[in-house]
Amino acid sequence: MIGINHMSRVKAYLELIRYPLFGIPIVATLPGALIASEGQWTWRVAAALVIASFGYFAGMIKNDYFHRETDAVTNPDRPLPSHRLTPKQALVPASIIYSLCVIFGFMLEVKAGLLVMGLVAISHLYNAFFKARGILGSITLPLGIGLLNVFGALVVIGSVPRLVWYAFAATTLYDIGTHITTTFKDITRDKEHGITTTPVQLGIRPALLFSAAATILAFVVALLPYWLEDSLAYKSYAVWVVLGLLAAVITRIPLYMQPTEKNGYFALKGSMIGSILFFPCLMGAQVPILVSVVIILPLLLVTVLLLRTSRQEV
Repeated sequence: MIGINHMSRVKAYLELIRYPLFGIPIVATLPGALIASEGQWTWRVAAALVIASFGYFAGMIKNDYFHRETDAVTNPDRPLPSHRLTPKQALVPASIIYSLCVIFGFMLEVKAGLLVMGLVAISHLYNAFFKARGILGSITLPLGIGLLNVFGALVVIGSVPRLVWYAFAATTLYDIGTHITTTFKDITRDKEHGITTTPVQLGIRPALLFSAAATILAFVVALLPYWLEDSLAYKSYAVWVVLGLLAAVITRIPLYMQPTEKNGYFALKGSMIGSILFFPCLMGAQVPILVSVVIILPLLLVTVLLLRTSRQEV
């Protein structure tokens, strides 16, 4: 019985952190870290990935903590409303993880520690205030995801190379487009319970147009170094931009043609796959294409497998 209870709790925590999305903080941090290290795998690159991942997981836990009352109505099977975990069992570990991320950030680089504090603040603002505030939520969270590129660079060398700012802008814009499309999967529920998401606030068509504009701009920004930066080690990185674009277009077309919850969830899965392909694209400016494949392909395959086999909503 003790073993069963222990495994049940572990499963509940895995659901809290949205384990199928484990690759997102990794691919969002990799470009900044590897660009800063000039393509060299160092212990600082690994440290940046670990801190970013745990900070991301803590944010996911805090999300469910702050929205447990709403989830009791809209998602009663989640760990907190189903009472598989208590609010304290969510709040305490998330707070400890956040604190450790800040401490280790400062130990590695003062500016990295300050940015971790900023990222924790962004996560708190999103979870506690902006998630149900329409466009504010669709901008706040992606800003934090984009800043993981900057964090990776700061951990590695304490400064931010110009190429990392391209990665920051492209990641943020892509994630804005993704965030808006993902809210369509719950749009009926959100309207019924007075939850203001971007489609509810702006209207379906304006929200889709805003999402499309942000996504297109993200791919344009990602390709700017290809045309403007002569010092790139490898211009083959553009392959990942194209693949990310294809993933986004193919999986979002049904949503644009028929904005239903089913198509919204399909677009969500496509966006996650597109993120794995697109977020790390500019690291390919510093490492050979085969190295990029070795990094990205396993993350992509595991993400696809988890999205197909996991029964939880992500």
